[in-house]
Amino acid sequence: MSNKTENGAVPETAVKEKLSDSEVTTHTASLWKYNPIPSSPEPYPEYLHSLDKNDASEIIAARVRGKKHKHEGSNCDDWYAFDRAGECIIAVVSDGAGSKPLSRIGAKASCETVISSLKTEFTAVTEMCPDIKKDLSKAYDDPYFNAACSKLAVLMQNSFAAAFSAVENAHISRVCKAEFEEAMGRKPEIKDYSGTLLAAVIIPVENGEHFIITVQVGDGMIASFNINADAKNALRLLGNADSGSFAGETEFLTSESMRSADNLKSRTKIQRGKISSVMLMSDGVADDYYPNSPQLLRLYIDLVLNGIIDAPSCGEAKDGGILKIPAPVAYPWVNDSDVNYSLQYAKNILTENELDISQLWEMRNGSVMKEASLSSFSISNGSSKDERLMVWLDNYVERGSFDDRTLLIVNV
Repeated sequence: MSNKTENGAVPETAVKEKLSDSEVTTHTASLWKYNPIPSSPEPYPEYLHSLDKNDASEIIAARVRGKKHKHEGSNCDDWYAFDRAGECIIAVVSDGAGSKPLSRIGAKASCETVISSLKTEFTAVTEMCPDIKKDLSKAYDDPYFNAACSKLAVLMQNSFAAAFSAVENAHISRVCKAEFEEAMGRKPEIKDYSGTLLAAVIIPVENGEHFIITVQVGDGMIASFNINADAKNALRLLGNADSGSFAGETEFLTSESMRSADNLKSRTKIQRGKISSVMLMSDGVADDYYPNSPQLLRLYIDLVLNGIIDAPSCGEAKDGGILKIPAPVAYPWVNDSDVNYSLQYAKNILTENELDISQLWEMRNGSVMKEASLSSFSISNGSSKDERLMVWLDNYVERGSFDDRTLLIVNV
């Protein structure tokens, strides 16, 4: 039966109002089911989290199995790794292709290989070239600066070539194993290990600056932040979330084009300046903060509000007349619907006070960050920053978001 009147108009009672994002996420949060990781072959842990700290820097990292993988009872395909080579910090993230059954193995192999390669090479280059920090502090058009950049770029690109070889070796070592063929119904192929790969090396140089060099293959994002800069200058993207030949497709380390040295050169980026953090993330996080510029500033604020990054303690306080502080929000945990983790969302502060992200960023030194934080509501989701990061990644709700999530944070 038609809802139209005789003149063809639709009566007001038949027009359904569009649901808000909050209404949609509240409804869909209860629909996800939890199924354990399959027992074979080579199951990977559902969660990883790490914290490493010294007098100069802090590394916080976590990865969690996405809602879709929990619902389907499949493995998490992300991996991360980090290490130190003297004063240099090396950080790597890989997102195994969800459509490839062994991509988690390729992700782990590529991360571990890049870390091993770069730790060895950067340790050697800093020992053999004791002036490299001085050279990296020179003007961009200085020949010594360019020579140092070129040397480090080659090391980065070589590590990606080594990662590709590691994935090939991982495939070769498993291709004739019966458990893999039985699980897949066929012999594994190299493309079954496909994944993205993002790597960054952060080096302290002169004048309180840091030199960053990155290479990125596939989606996700690498970004640097300066908590002491205004919204226009606080964020810099250090990667290109490139795609493949079709919409929704991304490049992978195992793609033929990744064997080209020129291709890897085009994916190498540098930055030098004053920073407070560098973050590497899989698309499970990056896509929830799109467009990444400026929305990754919202990510930074979310991390502060949820006790993962320390609130800024310097600079001029600008409260901007904020009067409405929303309460934290809790949704049912996918693993156990009787459990709810309360989280604070910067977007709710923006909505309540009709602000844009740049306005909220300018208030980062004011009382709003303290008053809106979980701690002000006497809530803590873990005894350490990496535990709180893991809980936040596992439980924050964004409309249309269900992928594995990995975030690696370097604070300097």
